[in-house]
Parts: sequence; structure tokens; C-alpha cells
Amino acid sequence: MERTFEQTVSDLRMLLRDHDLSTTADVTDGAAVYLAGNELRGVFLSADEPDGLDQPFTVDPWFVGQVEENLAEWFRQPRFTHRPSLRAWALDAPPAEAAD
Repeated sequence: MERTFEQTVSDLRMLLRDHDLSTTADVTDGAAVYLAGNELRGVFLSADEPDGLDQPFTVDPWFVGQVEENLAEWFRQPRFTHRPSLRAWALDAPPAEAAD
């Protein structure tokens, strides 16, 4: 059964709430999502720094559609990473560009 965008976002939020605020759900090798309040946000992971965070992105239907297979695997075997630098990074990160 296919997951809807709303189900996917709701389930990711629910699972992230069980973790520390500095935790990401590593949905692909290069992208993770995290909670900021009740909002699910995305961040591309830095290729240069093992635990580095790069650019933010909007978790929208387009993104979820692009990584649908990754998400299906992720829900079978969730992977989380505790990232102590996430809180400071989120405060200094440029705003995510909204898809038109």
C-alpha cells in the first residue's frame, strides 16, 4: 500500500518525537529530516564533513515523491543520528527555498 504525503510526514513526526531534539531521521545517504517544534524540516548532509549539515530544504510532496523508495526502506529499518550541532545549525541556516 502506498503512503500518502500526509501519512509519511505524520509518521516521521511521530517517530522523531520519541528522540532528542538534536536527532535526525536519515532518510537517504545525503538527506535527513528533523523536527523544529512540530514542523518537519529537511537538511542535506555535508559531503565534506562526516557529521556536517549543509543546506536546508522543504519537506514537501515533491521531495517525498523523489525519495519514495528510500522512505519505504527507511520505514522498514529506521536510521536516526544524534547531531548535537543541529540546534545551532538550525538557528544559523539560511531559509529553505519553497517549491513553486
